[in-house]
Amino acid sequence: MRRTRKALAEALIALTIEKGYEPVTIQEITNRAGVGYRTFFRHYPDKDALLQEVLRTTLADLRQMMGTPQVGNGAGYQPLPVEDGRIIFEHIAANSDLYRVLLSSGSAALEPFVTFAYHEALDSLEEIPDLLVPPPILAHHTVTATFSLVQWWLENDMPYSPDEMAVYLAHLVNIPAPLEYKEQL
Repeated sequence: MRRTRKALAEALIALTIEKGYEPVTIQEITNRAGVGYRTFFRHYPDKDALLQEVLRTTLADLRQMMGTPQVGNGAGYQPLPVEDGRIIFEHIAANSDLYRVLLSSGSAALEPFVTFAYHEALDSLEEIPDLLVPPPILAHHTVTATFSLVQWWLENDMPYSPDEMAVYLAHLVNIPAPLEYKEQL
């Protein structure tokens, strides 16, 4: 059963890379996976359910790799530490076809990842006193900047290593605001 699900997932990803998500049919998925058409429906009601399972599995893997978010004091806090960025970019590099599908299949597929990332960031930020930017804004910024950079990296065929991307991302999202701005709020 696990082998069948894996074969269906791999077929969906490969076909989506080849022709886009919408045109892919269940018949094509089952043909590519080498399983019967009816077998597909024993596992999933439609291809969207298959994609959602693939994304849930990927998200669970990433969550496990990331571990527990580290909360520092306000002075030393980084919304996205370099080590977390490295884990993210290594995971994306290892699953680049899946992430290309994720980013190209529409907002419904991307939503679980955005929601997960936002809540992880927000949970870490809400425990830090005296942040210049309110936690929901900072969490939103960190998440959208990260997804934007990931999309750029994939669209440009990953020209930099995961280690380099982690450093670049940290520099982009961890820029502290000068203290004089606080007086303007």
